Amino acid sequence: MTISVADVQALSGWQKAATIGVMMVPSLIIAYGIYRLRKMFGAFAANSIFNIEAIGHLKAFGIALLIQTLVSPLTGAASSVLATFNRPEGERFISIGLSNADAHTLFLSGLIIVIAWVLGEAVRIDDENRSFV
Repeated sequence: MTISVADVQALSGWQKAATIGVMMVPSLIIAYGIYRLRKMFGAFAANSIFNIEAIGHLKAFGIALLIQTLVSPLTGAASSVLATFNRPEGERFISIGLSNADAHTLFLSGLIIVIAWVLGEAVRIDDENRSFV
């Protein structure tokens, strides 16, 4: 749900703070995911490519992307309720929206998680093979 600046300005103090807070949740989740992606590329720069730490950062990014995609429709619904809470009966609403982009992002996040899992197994098998030699 998109809320215009005029609609946000018309809200009372607690409504404004709660609506903005709820709308920030998906952004904070993806910001954490991007932070973990940055840590992964930092490990790559330190020539630490195939180790558990770098792969863990990739997996954390995939999970953050998945959670952000699942949380976005819920926070949109919550913000629509908060934004219309003080309106008279008949003018209140709840809005839940899903798009093709959400489906694509869910697929992409699942793919990233599976790739991280496969890389983690490869590192585990490589460590096991090195211990035999």
